[in-house]
Amino acid sequence: MSFLPVTSRGPSRLRALLLVPALLLALAGCSLALDTESAQCSTDADCERFGTYPLCQEGVCVPSGLGPQGCFRGNASTEEQFLNQCTRAECVPFDNCARLGLCNASDPLPDLVPRPP
Repeated sequence: MSFLPVTSRGPSRLRALLLVPALLLALAGCSLALDTESAQCSTDADCERFGTYPLCQEGVCVPSGLGPQGCFRGNASTEEQFLNQCTRAECVPFDNCARLGLCNASDPLPDLVPRPP
């Protein structure tokens, strides 16, 4: 019977031999968990998981700017669909009080303009 001599290098070599398969397994697990495909999407439907109606452009999901959430996307065929269509319009707040200076309760309102004859 032949035995390998136990030296200070023996346990290190054994650890290295056990470490290599463990690293290979870890790398294989990462490639299964990560999406390594270069294209994120091929159609607009592939981007729906991101919400807010993104579009697929050159294999990447990009924001479309459409809203509000829950709006109707597509060609409207009913009045309800038409009224709820998605749009790129934005709601911009406007301070009419500051512009006209008429919102101070202590200041009297200006006289009304007389009606033309």
